[in-house]
Amino acid sequence: MKLLSAILFTIVIVGCSSMPGMPGYIEVTKSSFDGSTQMTMEPAFVYRKNDGFSGSDLQLSLLWRSAMKTNEVVLIAQVSGAQSIARGESLHFNIDGNIESLKSIDELTTINYEPAVYSTVYIQGQNTSSKRYVVSKQFIDKILNASNVKVKLELSQSFVEGIFTDKSASSANGAFKEFVEKAKLNGY
Repeated sequence: MKLLSAILFTIVIVGCSSMPGMPGYIEVTKSSFDGSTQMTMEPAFVYRKNDGFSGSDLQLSLLWRSAMKTNEVVLIAQVSGAQSIARGESLHFNIDGNIESLKSIDELTTINYEPAVYSTVYIQGQNTSSKRYVVSKQFIDKILNASNVKVKLELSQSFVEGIFTDKSASSANGAFKEFVEKAKLNGY
């Protein structure tokens, strides 16, 4: 019975990832002003353990515009709650044992409020805190092709971390792969 419940939950989550507002949802918009293309990805989970069920304190998303410099992509790191993300090199990737640290393009943490959702299930509103990091397309390819990638985001008084290479439903890894595939069709 537990196995059947887990399978149904996974099917629902995977099916919902193509819906606006769901983790990993990718939206492609075309500007009527200048014809440029923009792709945004809803934040997807970086789970604490490589199991898809251990919870997630950290979410990652991507943003790309055809008007950006040729090799650039914006990576956004987000945590739940009103938290201050550290300044300087605050996002770290351990890629197969090699650590790469990223410095945010934002001096201050962006704190947003996501209102409650009332539908068949009530989801309480919450604050989210985020910072943006400019990375290269090669960096995205590197973390997608590595066998073991861990991520750590430094907050002002603590940190959150998780396993990027987890391929569970709603994971950042799967969403990044889908983003790159769709981006290539749009001039990435």
